[in-house]
Amino acid sequence: MKKISILLLLFVSLLGVFLICARSFSLLNQDNALLLPVVPPNLNAQISPSEVFVSPAVPILMYHHIQDYPYGKDLSSVSIFVSPANFEAQLNWLALNNFQTVDLSYFQNPTRISGKPIVLTFDDGYQDAYDQVFPMLRKYGFAATFYLITDNIDKPGFLSTKEILEMQAGGMTFGSHSLSHPNLTEISEQQAEQEIYTSKKVLEKTTGRQVVDFCYPGGKLNQNAINIAANSGYQTAVTTSNQINLGKTDLLQLNRLDIENETRFENLPALKSL
Repeated sequence: MKKISILLLLFVSLLGVFLICARSFSLLNQDNALLLPVVPPNLNAQISPSEVFVSPAVPILMYHHIQDYPYGKDLSSVSIFVSPANFEAQLNWLALNNFQTVDLSYFQNPTRISGKPIVLTFDDGYQDAYDQVFPMLRKYGFAATFYLITDNIDKPGFLSTKEILEMQAGGMTFGSHSLSHPNLTEISEQQAEQEIYTSKKVLEKTTGRQVVDFCYPGGKLNQNAINIAANSGYQTAVTTSNQINLGKTDLLQLNRLDIENETRFENLPALKSL
């Protein structure tokens, strides 16, 4: 009788272990996810536009001079001057409102980013791009695209080759703004090809990098200029159309918001709504 009790107790114990194992195995098969390790998402992984989780609107801001306007000059050009103080206030607002700068390649290859995407652009390649803009962008951890009139490189009042290379090493991007800034709609096709294509090659030689971004001088463009830009190998081109880019946009006719000295981002609907 004692032996039977011991065997019975041993049998019950083994049965309990078997039932516990069977229950665990059943749960694992009901939810295979329990068998897989948890892997954090790669926020920098490139994804297709249909999957990207970002704002549907990507503003491109357009600047020229960042310096106090030299009053005494013809006031016709006052609109292209933004004071350093106001420019820093604008950058500070962007930083406080979780904007993150991207370059123009973002329109082709959107990536997951932690903030709201925005593109900063500066036309003509003035000296203040190095003296004023570059230090402030680094202060706020921002980057920008600078469109250069290649005939003016190394001339007084404009960026030097040395400064361009230093800015490039600091994360800035350079695009072409033509050789001499003509109205592309008023010159011959051959002249337009020279301005658009040759300026690309000049800038590539200066920077040692492929140049894929173009800016139509004065925002003047026609289908001929667009075709030449495409055939020259540019991947993006910007206009002066004062609008935001929404949804699908022609990459060779990208809109930009014109920023002036009196512009207050907190009052700018295109930015407030993002």
